[in-house]
This record gives sequence, structure tokens and C-alpha cells, in this order.
Amino acid sequence: MRTYTPKPGDDVKKWYVIDATDLVLGRVAAAAAKLLRGKHKP
Repeated sequence: MRTYTPKPGDDVKKWYVIDATDLVLGRVAAAAAKLLRGKHKP
């Protein structure tokens, strides 16, 4: 079995915008960390 290596054009970067208006900082930080680690994916 061969190892898949993505080409530079295959990688799609996804941006997230977090609106933290009227939210508790700690909860926003936890949600942002979850997104950055990739734990939000099934």
C-alpha cells in the first residue's frame, strides 16, 4: 500500500470567524481550541 501525499493544490485551507460578543472568554477559548485541534470533525 502506498502512502498518500497531498499535492500543494490539493490542500484546502478553511477559515473560521468566531464572534465573541457577549460571550464568556473561557468558553470562547475552549471552542476555538477545539476547532484548531480538529476535534470538531466526526
